[in-house]
Amino acid sequence: MVLKLSKDFTKQNELTEEVGDFDKGLGKLLFLSAEAQLRYEDYEAEEGEIKRRPTDEVDYYEVKLYSEAMGEQIEVKMPAATGFDGLDYEDEVKLVHPSAFFWSEKELSVFNGQSRVHYYDGVKFRAEKIEKVGKSAVSTPNVTAKSEDKSEKTPEKK
Repeated sequence: MVLKLSKDFTKQNELTEEVGDFDKGLGKLLFLSAEAQLRYEDYEAEEGEIKRRPTDEVDYYEVKLYSEAMGEQIEVKMPAATGFDGLDYEDEVKLVHPSAFFWSEKELSVFNGQSRVHYYDGVKFRAEKIEKVGKSAVSTPNVTAKSEDKSEKTPEKK
């Protein structure tokens, strides 16, 4: 991720457009899929135990995108009101008001009397909206190659 210089870090470990250059850091983004994550509710089971179950209400969407600059798939959390009409697999997209949340976790494990500390970290991306930019070059036929073939077949005049 490419960062712009800033002195304002009031949002703790959240990186926003004012500080980060998402266009350069993520590069071209290709839409892969959007999966609805349902809201859960607590209920009391017959034994009096409190359990959780999914509702029919969408809590948020987990959108999978391919980031060309990172060379890997990323996941972006988007609001339940987000629309994905007109988006197809590998369409080039743009995130509206993206942000990134950096997280880290430390886990202590004990094995055969020896304790070890394991560190985990990552980035969670969020965006308010997603917009279609165009169809990626991977999915579209190469029109220029077809026109070059035609020009080669046409005899040249002397």
